[in-house]
Amino acid sequence: MAKKPRKKHDATNGRRALPKQAWAMGAACLVAGVAAIVMTKRNPSLPGWVWYAGALLAVIGLHLVFYATLPREQAIEWFKSEIFALSLALTFRWAIAEPYRIPSGSMETTLHGDPRIGRGDRVWVNKWVYGLKVPFMNHRLYHGKKPERWDIVVFKAVEKNALHGTLVKRIVGLPGERVELRLRDESVRNSGRHLMQGAMGKADLYIDGKRVPYPDFMPKDHFYTAPLKMPSPSEKGFGMLYAVRPEKEFAVVPEGHYLMLGDNSANSKDGRYYGFVPNEHIVGRVASIFWPPPRWRDFTGFSQTLWWRTLLVLLALWTAIRLLLGRSVAVRTGAEKGKSHLWISFGAFGLRLPFTRYWLYQWGRPGRGDLVAYHPPESRPGTKEMLVGRIAGLPGETVKVSHGILHVDGAPVETPDSLASRTFSEAVADAHFGVGKGKGKSRVPEEHYFILSEAEGETVDSRSVGWVPRRGLVGKAVCSWWPPSRWGRP
Repeated sequence: MAKKPRKKHDATNGRRALPKQAWAMGAACLVAGVAAIVMTKRNPSLPGWVWYAGALLAVIGLHLVFYATLPREQAIEWFKSEIFALSLALTFRWAIAEPYRIPSGSMETTLHGDPRIGRGDRVWVNKWVYGLKVPFMNHRLYHGKKPERWDIVVFKAVEKNALHGTLVKRIVGLPGERVELRLRDESVRNSGRHLMQGAMGKADLYIDGKRVPYPDFMPKDHFYTAPLKMPSPSEKGFGMLYAVRPEKEFAVVPEGHYLMLGDNSANSKDGRYYGFVPNEHIVGRVASIFWPPPRWRDFTGFSQTLWWRTLLVLLALWTAIRLLLGRSVAVRTGAEKGKSHLWISFGAFGLRLPFTRYWLYQWGRPGRGDLVAYHPPESRPGTKEMLVGRIAGLPGETVKVSHGILHVDGAPVETPDSLASRTFSEAVADAHFGVGKGKGKSRVPEEHYFILSEAEGETVDSRSVGWVPRRGLVGKAVCSWWPPSRWGRP
């Protein structure tokens, strides 16, 4: 009687996190989401929720596509890491700084705006300088530094049907001040000549009756504009009235409010049209242009402070350490609950080329019992990107795990104690190596190693993924740094 073919089980994958159909559903959501985002960019009149719905669909689609390819355990680890990273990102975005894309040319030449995708300046907005706000609300938890004249700020529009819900302008008028934009040639307005509706002229800024000079960091030959024909108060809501008409309603900034104007005054719909902006609407102060790199500019002088220079030095040191010296890896060892965070030293075995699996130069070799991080052989697709285990077999040795006991060259291993005293888990499906299935599956080839996992339960190690080449070694675990109760025990 013919034997039924045994269903192949991939030990490296285990049970999938999502059904196979999730990949197709994710791809459909991703396409629909991207299409919605593109539509909102091409047609700004669409409701704002369309963009958010598209972004949500795209994110859901990406997750479905990604998680549909992962085994359950690996998907859970990715999800935990993602939640942690997302929490940090949201906290940073809420309390410290937020990127913002300049949508229009109202702040030229200071800020370059372009509504097209991938165009326009990107700026960092300092959100704590004026005081933190309640998320998704125009209400401050506390008030920090008071906004100052000439600060460039990002704020929520005060108009209900504004084309852009979030705007960027420069603060010109402060609470309690009388602000006027006086034409440089007042005789034009008083000449009695017929003036075209909407005709504009150069104007200077006056605060409480005194002309205010523009600072050196403003665009060269800067000027504001005002209508040549004095607008009527009946034009409130669509006409240029604020800082133009002399009445208190239009000229005096209320307490807790500010007058915002664009640097490109002739092509800016700003506070002259919609009036004064409450402090609670201010999102934060523009700190710098960060993209594109040729247009980098620091508006606050922060890059010249000791804090900034210290931060750059620490960031450079951490980058160098992470790329060249080592990294942290979370693993489950033995029967201990939770995971240990191990520091993996790259320098134990040589110098690696960053972001690759290639060694520039190798000088050290691992010994039996060393706890190492390694990449599974490239012939085993679908495995985790990195595994951790102890070196159990060296090149040329015959290895076998029987009843949980490691045998080397036919005898139970006696040293080191980390291998001799352990009973290794035999819950390794699809195990072919080191289990006594022929010479080719029991003798370790030259320049290769046999590595066993210390985790209990279903596990993945050399018994299923095969011999690990020397160039597949990532580094040696030199210490355990978290949790504190396991310090120093790799």
